[in-house]
Amino acid sequence: MGFRNIQAFNLALLAKQGWRILTNPDSLVARVFKAKYFPFDDVLNSKKGSNPSYAWRSIHNSLEVIKRGTRWRVGNGRRIHIWDDRWLPTPSTHKVISPQAGYGDFPWVSSLIDIDTRWWKIDVIHATFLPHEASTILKIPLYYNLPEDCFIWIGNKRGEFTVKSAYHIASGIVDSMEEGESTSSNSWTLLWKRIWQQKVPPKIKIFAWRSCVNGLPTMKNLNHRGVHCSSFYPLCDKAIETTAHALLHCDHAKMTWAFWYNCPVDLSSSYGDLVDIALDFIAKGSPNDLELFFAVAWSIWWNHNQAIHEDSGSPPIHA
Repeated sequence: MGFRNIQAFNLALLAKQGWRILTNPDSLVARVFKAKYFPFDDVLNSKKGSNPSYAWRSIHNSLEVIKRGTRWRVGNGRRIHIWDDRWLPTPSTHKVISPQAGYGDFPWVSSLIDIDTRWWKIDVIHATFLPHEASTILKIPLYYNLPEDCFIWIGNKRGEFTVKSAYHIASGIVDSMEEGESTSSNSWTLLWKRIWQQKVPPKIKIFAWRSCVNGLPTMKNLNHRGVHCSSFYPLCDKAIETTAHALLHCDHAKMTWAFWYNCPVDLSSSYGDLVDIALDFIAKGSPNDLELFFAVAWSIWWNHNQAIHEDSGSPPIHA
């Protein structure tokens, strides 16, 4: 059949179901999904939801194929946003590239249509859009009865949805996803390699790995795993105890890191997790800097446990 990428083929098949929901909104399936997942919008602007069914999650994952393979056909223009939606017969983006004009709260294509003449407002269009874009818009035919706007498939010349045309669009999406994952994967591979090659005791290597995968028993993690306890940091009771807070942002940790005068990374920044910091050390510092970072972080965590469980914490300078 010529389908060599199974993931793209699967997306194309799912996109077919999404296309049916989009073009047949009165079908039973479309009405059921709309009532539950997008009661006030169309399927292309829907959200996946907090607890979606397997069927809806699968269809929602394929909507990007439909978004890239469709554009609006202008009817009365009431559903088409002038600058946000794809409605121009231009193969590049199908979107307006002219600078936005002051249309206030009504930036819809219907504001460009004269209801009396059932044709475009020529003067308004010339005043609003770049010359080549104005010419393109004025060539778009309008039906005299100004029907509802509708979506058309642009994945092939016939304007009809086919799994084959959707497959070509899905292949591009999958390829771009794989490129992004490859870059991310390379960063993680480098980080794990550096962690296990550190010239530090095994307990610090294991600590470094656990901190990067969010595996430390912080109050937030314990609470998330079913242990009934407060999520707040017990030593200050001012913030949720995450790995980053316990090792970087709490007052004791900040005072400890302040003794590292020539640190190549700004540890006062609002880092979300240890992975970002570790990758910064790899990029900006030496292998010794990464080893020192995890060794001090381990000391802060050990002191944290001593203060909580043994009531015998040490001052920051000793960490």
